[in-house]
Amino acid sequence: MVVSGRVSWFRLEKKFGFVELDDGTGDAFLHFSVLKAAGYVTVPAGSKVRARVENQGDRRRVVEVLSIDTSTALASEPAPVRSKKAD
Repeated sequence: MVVSGRVSWFRLEKKFGFVELDDGTGDAFLHFSVLKAAGYVTVPAGSKVRARVENQGDRRRVVEVLSIDTSTALASEPAPVRSKKAD
């Protein structure tokens, strides 16, 4: 299912983070490998995301990032880092 949400947090050193879903159903796990496939190494909290999410048991997981809008990122967060292959 395709959903929209905002990055709650993402930590490169942990290689994962979470996206708070706009539909109010909670959050979805975001792994580094999925983010990297979209051309990013890291993304700041507050960034708007459109993503394909799958349910895995009672949890949700981002399986594909379709778009990222970093213009909504929190001012206190570091700038997003894009992977070299996406340039």
